[in-house]
Amino acid sequence: MSAWFFPEILLTLAGVGLILMDALAPEGIRRRIPLFALLASLGILAWSLVPASRVLPTSWLSLFVSDGLSAVFKPFFLLCLVVVTAMACRYRLEADETVRGEFLALPFFPTAGLCLLASARDFLAVFVALEMVSISLYLLAAFHRAKPASLEAGIKLLVMGGLSTGFLVMGIAWLYAGAGTTDFSRLLLTQAGQGANPAALVAAGLILAGIGFKVAAVPFHAWAPDVYEGAPTPVTAFLAVASKAAGFILLIRVFGLGAFALESIGTYFRPILLTTGIATVTLGTLAALPQRDLKRLLAYSGIAHAGFMILALGTAGEGGIGTVVAYLWAYLLASLPVFLFINELENLHGSTDMRHLDGLGRREPGPSLGFTLCLLSMAGLPPLAGFPVKLAVLANLWNAGETPALVVAVIMAVAGLGIYLTPIRVMYWEREADVIPARRFAPFLIWVMLVAGFLGVGLGLKPQWLARVAEKSLNPLPVVESIRE
Repeated sequence: MSAWFFPEILLTLAGVGLILMDALAPEGIRRRIPLFALLASLGILAWSLVPASRVLPTSWLSLFVSDGLSAVFKPFFLLCLVVVTAMACRYRLEADETVRGEFLALPFFPTAGLCLLASARDFLAVFVALEMVSISLYLLAAFHRAKPASLEAGIKLLVMGGLSTGFLVMGIAWLYAGAGTTDFSRLLLTQAGQGANPAALVAAGLILAGIGFKVAAVPFHAWAPDVYEGAPTPVTAFLAVASKAAGFILLIRVFGLGAFALESIGTYFRPILLTTGIATVTLGTLAALPQRDLKRLLAYSGIAHAGFMILALGTAGEGGIGTVVAYLWAYLLASLPVFLFINELENLHGSTDMRHLDGLGRREPGPSLGFTLCLLSMAGLPPLAGFPVKLAVLANLWNAGETPALVVAVIMAVAGLGIYLTPIRVMYWEREADVIPARRFAPFLIWVMLVAGFLGVGLGLKPQWLARVAEKSLNPLPVVESIRE
């Protein structure tokens, strides 16, 4: 087996191994499962970063591709797994402590599916990878069996995931009926020689709707706030970052680089993408402003960020695609530390209500400073990493001549400051909480949050790394294409 498949194989073996260890190992070993899970995730991430010749086997070229986009996003998903595993090790399951091994093992399976999805070049491979991701996430969202909100989150994610899959499969069926193939390269060649036919337009619309559920774009966003709030916080972090990134990879492959990016179809769908982006960023921003629960606030914030990325993609061209890739990395580096902070806050107080931040800036200055910097990065303020990527979105809209979308994006970027300044105001300017917990944040959180915050400052001052990541994602294929007759 080629080394190209090693991350996916290692992830699957690690997940199975952790489940077997939890079921069969002695009590002394079971207590060390969190350590084993964290070491496994770190080891697989480290292995994926080692430069090596990992040529895709010829027999798999019709389903997967080894290109710049896959090279950029496999470490992305593995880094998500490391942080989510660290959060899961600390998360309080209370009555469900007996199944902690399963809680730590299950995220390895959707991560394997996401790594496959990053390389998929055929809709059949896309469907299999998405199902591998979805099934584990349904279980994880409803994992807190003692909490009705968690069960509700699992059911809602299951129902909306089923609808998403239904739209996607119907779109694939229409596409196959019209073109006789589900391979991205063959579709591009087939569509390049003809105008937009009704079957291709219907297929594109259905596939766009299916992906819209994944990225929580308007009008397919309604599931996100309740699922984010009810699911365990590590699962919420995975949904907010990794699952959303998967949807945008599909959008890039299908509507940015694939057959639907051609002028014959793009003429119809670029205005739809821009309109969807305007509606998504507007609703996400305005709905986030009055929220008092931090996880619901981040759910609507994530919807707004999805809107900005859809606007960038709607401008067409490599500039928009590179902007989306850089935006996703900046979003990961800011939002995962925020979720880690919220995870620790929930461990102390038992909820994620914003009132628990009252006076926190004076009691816990280190974590609060890092949390503040990450929030300001998500707001897109200089000199933090969120500023250059949000500016790039506006620049793409300006260069494309999309003035209405540009005006809305600017207004929502300014209005969105209130989303992130509200928790900061509560931390530093509100009175001390009535009940201060006896326990304090774990010492590791001080360093993690400060490193994350100042990393955001560094990338904001020198965004060349984000630019290189965006450029690498557009690299052509390092393997020979195999489009057989």
